[in-house]
Amino acid sequence: MPIAPTPSEIRQTASWPLITSIIIWSAVALASVAAYRPPAPLPNSISEDSFSAERANRILKNIIDDTIPHPPGSRAHQQVREKITSQFEALGYAVELQHGVVSVPRLNPLVVPAQIEIELTNIIARRIRTVPAAENKKPMLLVAHYDSVTSGPGVSDDGVAVASLLEIARILASKAPADREVIFLITDGEERNPNAQFGLLGARMFVDEHPLAQQIGIVINLEARGTTGPSCMFETSLQSYDLMTVFNRINGPKFASSLFYEIYKRLPRDTDFSIFKRAGMHGYNFAYIGNVKFYHTAEDNFENLDLGSMQHHGNNALGLTRALLNSSQIEQFDSPPPTITNEAVYFDLFGKLIIRWPATWSIYIAGLALFLFAFSIVMRIKNPPQAQIDASSFTPRAVLIPAANLMIPAAAIALTYVVTFELQKLVRLEDHLQLDWPSNPTAVLIGYWTAGFALAGAIATMAARLMKPELLLIGILSIWISLSFLTSIYVNGASYLFIIPAVLTASTYSKTRMGGETGLMITLVVAAAAIGLIWLPLERLFYDAVGFRMPMIMMGRIAFVSTTLLPLLALTSSWMRFSFAMISACISAISFSVAILLF
Repeated sequence: MPIAPTPSEIRQTASWPLITSIIIWSAVALASVAAYRPPAPLPNSISEDSFSAERANRILKNIIDDTIPHPPGSRAHQQVREKITSQFEALGYAVELQHGVVSVPRLNPLVVPAQIEIELTNIIARRIRTVPAAENKKPMLLVAHYDSVTSGPGVSDDGVAVASLLEIARILASKAPADREVIFLITDGEERNPNAQFGLLGARMFVDEHPLAQQIGIVINLEARGTTGPSCMFETSLQSYDLMTVFNRINGPKFASSLFYEIYKRLPRDTDFSIFKRAGMHGYNFAYIGNVKFYHTAEDNFENLDLGSMQHHGNNALGLTRALLNSSQIEQFDSPPPTITNEAVYFDLFGKLIIRWPATWSIYIAGLALFLFAFSIVMRIKNPPQAQIDASSFTPRAVLIPAANLMIPAAAIALTYVVTFELQKLVRLEDHLQLDWPSNPTAVLIGYWTAGFALAGAIATMAARLMKPELLLIGILSIWISLSFLTSIYVNGASYLFIIPAVLTASTYSKTRMGGETGLMITLVVAAAAIGLIWLPLERLFYDAVGFRMPMIMMGRIAFVSTTLLPLLALTSSWMRFSFAMISACISAISFSVAILLF
């Protein structure tokens, strides 16, 4: 009769779940880096029906001088407007210039007069049609702004968008007019005047004064907060579920997440889309945000422009325009606003597919995770598997006392957060690393993450003596499910970050509950894989969005993700845990040293 292995023998041969999880995380990280890239720019020779970044760039260079800013009221601004107008007219569009004067409160209210008056001119281009558009189909509006800040020429912000819309206008003009009209609006005064409190003035003027504003159904707005990176869909209007269903149909990489808007709306930022959204219009807001250090500076020029970003902007706007024109779902926006909203929680998988569900489902999905989790524990206690090693460690008292299960994982999250938060203060004592967006952030990011892994190894060394790996898993899963409920109620757009790992882990745990140590190992690998799949692809997007400006967010996610390793490390030998902690600590130290030397 074979002798069952002892717990120590199991621990010595149970390093494969940790190694497998590290391999999965590494693969996800590498795949994310490869996926988080705009498509290659298409040449002039490409089909006339396709968007070409090279053609659009030629248009851009014709309308903008990247050595001269063109804020409203400047001679350069007038010249840009004239060139845009002539481009639309050459394509066969009727151009209307909406002139107006807008009064805005001064930035310094003590200066007299308290209001500053700004002259604005919006450009509205409509295709000359021999057959009118269907009366029951509201027009679509494609929007960009043509003014720049006083401190930079605005090649990316927002010249790329203007040139992209002109290239799209050329493509649409070569085809028979659709039943639904597509209107191009190039707004003025989006950027805030240095002396004024507000921007977005041209969009306000259009919404408040132009009769077309009452007819628009869908808006697609193109923006930039940097000079490189993929074009991300970071904001929609209401009815986002239906809007995302259409967006999911376009070809090419699609980067979108309901998390983006949760972050964006907490930043002191706005775009023209905010004005249209408040006016009850529906639509999408796109921007690329790489190299944000050049945003609103003289470095927002042709040298720092990535034509791939322009290509992605154009692909998104053209593909979405065509998808909307061919979709019956857009017809709901031709009617009065529905009384029941249809919001979505959504995210992309490596830019290939948009995963989404109605926002009202989030709390029920979290409830499903809780049910599977509770069911697994109850059945595990009532019917322990025959292959269970040291079954006495898994008792109702050990499982059902929340303090015992939650204490170590919660303390690990808190400790990792505090230590890494203090570490970033130490790192930023180096002058060059005080920047929110340093030139080469990779070494710094690796340093922070491996510091978190080193702490996980050290904490697991102590935790393994106090608690079995399965009880650590129960504590971690309890935290995930709790956060699933909390985010579903208060920050629903971010709820998928916790719901997906919680549901996948709880369902795996319920299926493998009778599998003893093997079942536990499978569950732990699934838990790590789920966390990696959902969290790691966001790393570069997080950096481009907030850089090192919000260390609380960065250190919080490092602490949350690193804690996933606790039960995996607890399964291994003490030598493996020590080696993992020391290797991670050495990589962290080397990374920070390299960062300091490079900068």
